Amino acid sequence: MSRTDPQFKLRVPAALRLQIEQAAQATRRSMNAEMVVRLEASFAKEQPLQEKAHDQ
Repeated sequence: MSRTDPQFKLRVPAALRLQIEQAAQATRRSMNAEMVVRLEASFAKEQPLQEKAHDQ
């Protein structure tokens, strides 16, 4: 990730923000990096499902 990557605003419930903050501290990442890693992981899990749906 770089400073030149596109940015957007995101509204997050306070409880979820706290979870992200705690997870980021535990993994020694920024909150942004923590969210990116988790989003990428969720899409990686979904990949086979998308490929199967596309093949049909």
